[in-house]
Amino acid sequence: MPWQWLASPALHPLSRCCAAEIQQALRALLAGEAFLADRPWSEIWWGRMRLDLASGWQLEIAIERDQLGALHWAQAPDGRDWVYGCQRDDWTLGPDSRIVEPVALLEPEQRLQLERLLRQAICWPAPLFPPDQAVFCGLVEPEVRRGKGRQWRQRARAHGRWHHGAADSNRQQKP
Repeated sequence: MPWQWLASPALHPLSRCCAAEIQQALRALLAGEAFLADRPWSEIWWGRMRLDLASGWQLEIAIERDQLGALHWAQAPDGRDWVYGCQRDDWTLGPDSRIVEPVALLEPEQRLQLERLLRQAICWPAPLFPPDQAVFCGLVEPEVRRGKGRQWRQRARAHGRWHHGAADSNRQQKP
């Protein structure tokens, strides 16, 4: 049996996904796997759409002039990632090597199906409050009591009320 180098567990987080793995995740998506998008296609003309698949994959696909573009980033459920340009067909070719990209590995018919699917994507739920509006939950004032010997007990007593609005979030409320 020839000598075989065993990978250190410390190197596992440094390993990357390969385009073929991501291609399989895209095929599962086309087969009906549930997913959520960060924003609807109609809001993107030139940008990126981030997807969270039920299987745990996270994908970031480019939308270029209202058309499906390349995959720019992916993360596997186990934490490994893939970044556009990290995989080439033959690294020994130098600048002549071609980037291996998962969306390009799909058949033309599958790419059209993926684009139709993303155009109708359901997005993450909108936040309950606008980002500039803080939610104030109340103040906590520690109450210190002396126990037996040198032991101290602390019990936090919350007071204040729920307040909405950035202006109210920093005000101290009287009990």
